[in-house]
Amino acid sequence: MGAGRYDVIVVGARVAGAATAMLLARRGLRVLAVDRVSFPSDTISSHQLQVPGAALLHQWGLLGKLTAAGTPPTRRVRFDGGGGLVMDGQFPVYEGVDALYSPRRTLLDSILVEAAREAGAEVRENFRVTQVTASGGRVTGIRGSSRGGPLVSETASLVIGADGKRSLVATAVGARRYRERPVRSFASYSYWTGVPVTGGELYQRPGSAVAVFPTNDGLTMVYVAAPMTEFASARADLEGHFLRTVDLCGDLGERVRSGTRAERLRKPSRT
Repeated sequence: MGAGRYDVIVVGARVAGAATAMLLARRGLRVLAVDRVSFPSDTISSHQLQVPGAALLHQWGLLGKLTAAGTPPTRRVRFDGGGGLVMDGQFPVYEGVDALYSPRRTLLDSILVEAAREAGAEVRENFRVTQVTASGGRVTGIRGSSRGGPLVSETASLVIGADGKRSLVATAVGARRYRERPVRSFASYSYWTGVPVTGGELYQRPGSAVAVFPTNDGLTMVYVAAPMTEFASARADLEGHFLRTVDLCGDLGERVRSGTRAERLRKPSRT
């Protein structure tokens, strides 16, 4: 590697960036990870940490922290495809793990950020990158500032962009786009008390899909996806659209209505 204050700079310190920073630091590299927010911080999320992902946390020694914080395991899932088609089963063991988890991102991201720090990585929160620096056609580092602070430059042999679908790093280097698809659906979700579940629930209905999974703090996450043709009407009456969709899913609508919504409905996001 060439000269630089750091071996690697990771832009973005949520699940992808923090995990990358942690693994590189564990190998002895000098790592800087930066993110424009401070942790814990929530973000739009599908919540699903599938069994292989949970197995990675187990391998990294972090799954215990997730469960100790009250994240319930989901070992069984019931799939209702409509028209009388119902499947109910449990997950096979994968590398010592037999459950998926649906953690709040305020918890999952914070666990990974702290693990990166414990591995020796420097993590700067509230740091906004404004420029990717380069010399001779090669990226050399970043320029940015902490909230209210002066503009600073940091150098590294390698800069990794983990800063989301509107990545500043990808734009700066002209990264090739691939596997692009038109937006065909949108989603909204929230959390309820008084809607207990014994496992995960998935519903497929014409033009829509619904997911129900237990998450932290005794809450149940209910997620609705619908076609883009309903986007405008959903934004005009988000709660009405949400409830009308879950009403199509057996007794789920009744259970949701008898419970209490603990947080606002996350507004429709294009998926």
